[in-house]
Amino acid sequence: MTSEPHFAVASAFSPRFNAVLVEADRVARLFGARLSVLHAGERSDDKVNLFRESFAGLGREEIDIYWCEGATPAEALVDAAASEYFDLFIAGTIGRPEDLRNFTGAIVRELFTRTPCDLLLIPNPEEKPIENLNACLLVEAYSPRWRAAKDTLRALKPAKISILAADSPFAQARHSGSGKPDVDGTLDEICEDLAEITEEIDVRRVRSNTGFILCDIIQETAPDFLLVESEWKNRQRVLPSHLGWLEQVIPSRLFLFGKPPRGVKETTTLIQT
Repeated sequence: MTSEPHFAVASAFSPRFNAVLVEADRVARLFGARLSVLHAGERSDDKVNLFRESFAGLGREEIDIYWCEGATPAEALVDAAASEYFDLFIAGTIGRPEDLRNFTGAIVRELFTRTPCDLLLIPNPEEKPIENLNACLLVEAYSPRWRAAKDTLRALKPAKISILAADSPFAQARHSGSGKPDVDGTLDEICEDLAEITEEIDVRRVRSNTGFILCDIIQETAPDFLLVESEWKNRQRVLPSHLGWLEQVIPSRLFLFGKPPRGVKETTTLIQT
């Protein structure tokens, strides 16, 4: 992230309106980041007053509000993120109480695929602070990519870091055939590097063809944050095939790292308060 990061939180007037802002504010303070709000809708005095009441409750005198316009709410938010070059985009995902998994809706799936910056998705956001925070780093066993997550782990200061290494016959064959060394080191080297953050680190290697067992394990262990590195192809965020389920199910707060190459700044319609 940049030396003076700028975070944005997507805010709608849902039942968890204030909880989303509280979680975003908490993360922004951990990073010493500037926080702005994106709202996909027209400006009104009533909305401004509601936002200002929430900002006061957070101990912030003022937060910039961007009133975003677009054909759909997701398009408006993605265009705003592309225009402003935010370092992190934060959004809540509200599941249904009867669902055993936190399934994503159409808006979240579009944000997942197209938001051109690091992304934090928060299922069922809560105002209560997290104690004894646990973080889970999800990597490929044969070519673990994790460097983008290190600064975030430092900021989160977790009491425990779990490394979940996804292993599959396809990944093993691809790695063996490439003849290339591991760019980010081996799993043992990752543990040594992360020991400066916490002494409590465990590694679990999981063999799976589809990746759904990873989802089950994460839901069972219930980490506070899940950290995953992604790639960009054809203007879209791309995950390895065994992690494709993350587009449909968000098992915990999910940090997705990976930005597209910065090209010409896109133009969109934003009204800032």
